[in-house]
Formats: sequence, structure tokens, C-alpha cells
Amino acid sequence: MINPNQYSHRVSILFNEHVQGQLELEEFIQKLREMETKHKQILKDNSSESGFWFKFSDDDTLATSIDDLERDLTNSNREFTLERMKEVINTDQELVVHYS
Repeated sequence: MINPNQYSHRVSILFNEHVQGQLELEEFIQKLREMETKHKQILKDNSSESGFWFKFSDDDTLATSIDDLERDLTNSNREFTLERMKEVINTDQELVVHYS
């Protein structure tokens, strides 16, 4: 079985590309969802409720899903979410990807 945390590096790269303006929001979210779908296919999980969620640091108490990212990056939480993404890219904090 594949550990979803093995996707952390790839997700970090996507975060960086979005933060740097290389990926528009739609393409960024689409690539995250494609990664999630491939993981579901590997697990043969057909549940619509299962999916990736992210922890931005050891002390992060939120479970940020792809839907949460999309919503936060399109509303008043945009700057806060971008800062969290930048911190996880530019510091020794490790992005952790979970699946449930």
C-alpha cells in the first residue's frame, strides 16, 4: 500500500508553483485532485468522502482538504493560506499529506 505522505514532495512542488504564479488556481487544484484520484485508484477506494488532507506543521490542528484550499484561496482567507503554503515551502516545517 502506498503511504499518502509519499506525495508530500510532489504536493510541495505544486504549492511552490502556485505561490510563484506558475500555476493558476484552477490548474493547481486540478493537479491536486488528479493526484488524489490516482491514489484512490491504487487503493480501489470508491468512496466520495475519502480524500487527501494536509498538515502544514507539527502543531497544525486543522485538516485542510483540497476543497478547503480551493475555498480559502478564493476568499478572504487567501493571504493567510498563501502564507501557510510559503512557510511550508521555505522552512524546515514538513508538509504532511494524509488520506482518509
